[in-house]
Amino acid sequence: MDNIKRHRGRLHSDHPFGELFLTFLMICTWPLLNATTPPQLHCLGNGDYCLFGQGADIESVFGPGYSSPSYIQLSVKGGDSTLSARIKGTAIWQHTIYEDGKVIARLTDFTDSKAPTFTRMVECYAEFSFEINILEDEKITIADDFHSMGNDKSSSLLIYKERGLPIYGNYSHPYEQFQHIYSKGNSSLTKMGDFKYKLNLRPGKSELFLIGGSTFQECVDHTHMIDHNTSASLFERAKEHWLDYTGKRYDFEKLIPDNLPGKEEIIHQIDNVAVILKTQQSDQGSVIAGHRYHLAYVRDQYGVSRGFLAMGYFEEARDILKFYWDIWKDFGYIHNAQAIGIPGIFHQHENDEVEITGYLIIQAFDYLEKTKDTAFVKEIFPMLEWAWNAQKKNLVSGMLPFNGDETYVAGGILPRSALNDGSAEATLLFLEAGKRLMPFIEQNQLWEGEMLERNKALIHSTVATYPDNFILNRQIVANNPSRMTIEEMPAFRHGFCAGSHGVLETRKDDNGNYLCPKCIAEGLSFPPIDRKTYFLPSLALTPEYIGSDLIAQDILDHNLSLIKENYRQKGEVSSRGDSNITIGYEYGFFLYALTKQNDLLAARIIGDMLSVVDEVGAWVEYYNNGVPMGCNYRPWESAINIEAIILYALNYDDEEKK
Repeated sequence: MDNIKRHRGRLHSDHPFGELFLTFLMICTWPLLNATTPPQLHCLGNGDYCLFGQGADIESVFGPGYSSPSYIQLSVKGGDSTLSARIKGTAIWQHTIYEDGKVIARLTDFTDSKAPTFTRMVECYAEFSFEINILEDEKITIADDFHSMGNDKSSSLLIYKERGLPIYGNYSHPYEQFQHIYSKGNSSLTKMGDFKYKLNLRPGKSELFLIGGSTFQECVDHTHMIDHNTSASLFERAKEHWLDYTGKRYDFEKLIPDNLPGKEEIIHQIDNVAVILKTQQSDQGSVIAGHRYHLAYVRDQYGVSRGFLAMGYFEEARDILKFYWDIWKDFGYIHNAQAIGIPGIFHQHENDEVEITGYLIIQAFDYLEKTKDTAFVKEIFPMLEWAWNAQKKNLVSGMLPFNGDETYVAGGILPRSALNDGSAEATLLFLEAGKRLMPFIEQNQLWEGEMLERNKALIHSTVATYPDNFILNRQIVANNPSRMTIEEMPAFRHGFCAGSHGVLETRKDDNGNYLCPKCIAEGLSFPPIDRKTYFLPSLALTPEYIGSDLIAQDILDHNLSLIKENYRQKGEVSSRGDSNITIGYEYGFFLYALTKQNDLLAARIIGDMLSVVDEVGAWVEYYNNGVPMGCNYRPWESAINIEAIILYALNYDDEEKK
């Protein structure tokens, strides 16, 4: 892929109002005519300031800093339908609001490329309003009429947030924060309650700004920036910023064969995912895991990095690794997820020394393979060495346990009681990480010979026991309960309690259940945990995705045949034969394996994948009978799926498909 050409497409307009809707090529367009369900979420983010829109509504606002709480919502009051669209190659969104089939307003939304600000330009033809709801909390203070340009055509609210609102779960934001809601033009602000306002819009042009600041002065300085620039100039620099980014990627118009069915839809979907990933990538390099999760999850970053690399975004992939390197230098460890820009906040799960550590090492070598950036990988080697040694400590009988946030466990496909069993996937990741790490160490003389040989021998012995541990009757077992008995399981661990009180400190009872202090105080007890082996044929997809030859090809082929048969019987991809749940990235894993095998079923699967993409071009966390569930606008699932589609598209040969 080193000789892949890149493109520098450009779009042009005369003015960001009015004719803009006609002069731009649009993508992700959907009408909400008499809609009974809300539209899907889309992200407007610049790395420091982030909003999620839902049609023309603003569902959440957070920043400066991506690991921040959201405490502002804005909803449109007026009109009976909305047509929303994203300008191709950008994260600029436009909405046309209708009333009885007539246009009453056109809106253009974007975040600035340089400052934590959001701009909404409004072309209004009939009166309507925005309802502004601010979280009612003792830590929130609102100052009305805070700022004016010396005329009666501006409205202003300053919102001061004290320390302490939650970022996610019970992780509190430790800093003060300021938000300024500011409007100009034919609009006026009405107070409807202590934390509720209405912005009334009259025919003509208006502008609404949301302006963030980590300090009072920053918020005021960013407001002055807004006052000294026109919305048109801010629009142009946001557009140029996005077109610079999307112009860096591989030129798939030239690379994908013209005879590929649905070529243009696939290219549009590549553009969708490029924006999905970048809007959620922080200035520090990490990518949040969707609108619910304002943290950086190690596992998710792996798939996102693969997606970036597949599209030609090498700098973005490097920035993810640098984010973890910066944290590791400060703390000497990495957990399941880390706050972004807030030192010391870690989202810790059970067994965080496994699985995510394997992904971290493999991610570094995926990056190295694409970029040949040996100097950077050598720089971060101390972190990779730690990630290797952390896994070794958890090896028991040649098996690693499950990480507590492992997808099958988090999705309820495997019970949490199996976490300390041997994990086929975590052990596979350990071995594949080692097979990449050891040659690098040897080539760069990073260890003494004796240490290198000991670790090579460990890999060899673990490889030798893998078939006995995880293959039974030609099927890959997800877990092996023989890794340790209930008595051998750790007495204490940080993770989910059996009483569903959340993720916190727990203690094991005699039956192998982990109970938190609240469970103990309530006198809760549970029956012995089920020591059962689970078969997940979809695990046969992971080796192909990782590029592993650990499991014999005839075993992988057999397990893939089970997945294919399950698909033919049910008509949909699913993680288990008796389950209706499809993990969002499983489409990508399935397509990846089928493409590698040159299987004709791949063409059908790519159609299924594209059919479940939501109206903003994203894949979601889970599907239940094809219906989206869980977190929307997910980078991990979207990145994995687009990488598989790109692999299929670049290798398409219609002669082979006949």
